[in-house]
Amino acid sequence: MIVGFVQTKGGTGKSTLALNTAFSKTAARAFESIALVELDPQGTLRNWWSKREEMGYDCSRVSFHHISTTQKGVFQEGIKAIAQHNDLIVMDIPGEGTGRLHTQFACAFCDVAVIPMRPSTNDEAAFLENLYPVIKTIVAAAPETKNRFHVLPVFTHPQAGVDKQYSRFQQVLPPYVTCLRAAFPARSIYENFNRQGLNLNEYAAVVAANRKLRQQADKAVADVETIADILIHLGKKGQDGAEGQ
Repeated sequence: MIVGFVQTKGGTGKSTLALNTAFSKTAARAFESIALVELDPQGTLRNWWSKREEMGYDCSRVSFHHISTTQKGVFQEGIKAIAQHNDLIVMDIPGEGTGRLHTQFACAFCDVAVIPMRPSTNDEAAFLENLYPVIKTIVAAAPETKNRFHVLPVFTHPQAGVDKQYSRFQQVLPPYVTCLRAAFPARSIYENFNRQGLNLNEYAAVVAANRKLRQQADKAVADVETIADILIHLGKKGQDGAEGQ
């Protein structure tokens, strides 16, 4: 199964979502082998992984791969090679690639393409102008992909209801794109947990003695576990449907 976090805009939480989905307990229960793949030439996750190795944290549970090529054949071979040894691939796609090639590759390869989006008219307009044309092109060429694109509301108010966000996006999203019944709230912890190469679960353990920080960490962990559970369910459902055709 391949899950990709894709958005032509930067700063929407893709890297945070990708790394914590890969390291989620939900993913660990569902898959024996997991790969975290970064396509961003800037190497945000590569730097985080290097820090992780430097600090001596366990890197055996999830493997890390960095692919920055814009050559389609090289990209395909790289993903195929990783897929041979992993049951789940979680991809972090850069905000902008040359000619949006990374975005095109990822959308074409993913079983589930997650589009983090703020609930704002500016983000909606940017999506319709930049990312949606890519989606339409892919669906036109491969109609079986039309159910793989899902918006995830991000940086929402922590107390905002998920159902309210879901209804809002469902009303404005174009064909082939749906909204997940989940949200990635605005929490300060998402800015700080990973400075020493940690993932959210590890950070929660580190701050366990601090009641306030632990409560914040537990809420963030719950956010990610809910998102991971929904994505894995969607991916397995899509794969079962494809096998039944």
